[in-house]
This record gives sequence, structure tokens and C-alpha cells, in this order.
Amino acid sequence: MMTNNNTKHDNRLEPESMVGKYYHALYSGDLQSVKEMMTEESYIMTLEPFSIKLSFHDPVFKTQWDQIEESKDALDEVEKKISKELLSRNLSPQIEITNTEQNGLERMIVHYTKDGKNKKLYFSKSGSDWRINYFAGRPVKPGYLASIKNWMLSILPKIT
Repeated sequence: MMTNNNTKHDNRLEPESMVGKYYHALYSGDLQSVKEMMTEESYIMTLEPFSIKLSFHDPVFKTQWDQIEESKDALDEVEKKISKELLSRNLSPQIEITNTEQNGLERMIVHYTKDGKNKKLYFSKSGSDWRINYFAGRPVKPGYLASIKNWMLSILPKIT
């Protein structure tokens, strides 16, 4: 896993500067930098789609994924495997910021295009730093993440 020596400095960037850095770090397999740019819930949600594919092909990975909330070692192993998967994709999307929108004093929405497709990322302040926060400005019911995890586990094949 690659690490960025300037991640402390990067956290002080404005949200519109973070979008490109987020995608660069993600598709470089630099999950430590991605983690530093995001809230914990958003980071786990970012890993989930990649975990589904790996869970189908690797029963050990599925067991480790199930344990990430309780075990730092399991999270470390999951991050290593997802990092390797991301790096193998060799993607470098074109990002263009189209608009920013304040959502109160400590929240912002950045509208952008990723390879020509309209997207947006939500940000919130954490102390003096901005963080990618998928829930910033969105009404989300308590227990939402747990329900997604339970749903994902129910559709994955049972491995004994």
C-alpha cells in the first residue's frame, strides 16, 4: 500500500481540491490517504463495493470483512487486499469540478464530472479539516449501515 507523505497537509485542503486527490489515492491503492480524507462511516461504505467481488472469490477475505469492526488486524488485511485490487485496475479517471454548494457553515457539496458523468461528493468539517462525508446534508435513518451490511451478508453465498 502506498502512502502519501503530505496527507496531514492534504487534510487542510478545500473540498474541491480533495476530489481529485481522493480518486488518485483510491485508484493508486493508497487507502491510508483515502481513510484520512473521509469520515469512518464513509470510508467503510467506500470499501464495501470492492469487498463484494473479493468475498465471492476468497472465503478468507469474507471472514476478515465480517470482522473489520472488531479487529484492527482484519481491517488491515482487508485494506491490503482491496488496495491490491484497486491498483490492478489501473484507472485514472478525468475529474472536472463544475460547482460547489454550501450546505450550512460546516457542510459542502462538490459537483463534478468523472469521465464525463455528473457526480457529487458531500463534505463536512471535522475540527478545522474537511472530510468526505456521504451523510452530510442527507437524512439517514439510524441503523442504516447495519441494515446494508446485513443485506450484503444475506446475498453472499454461505461459506462453511
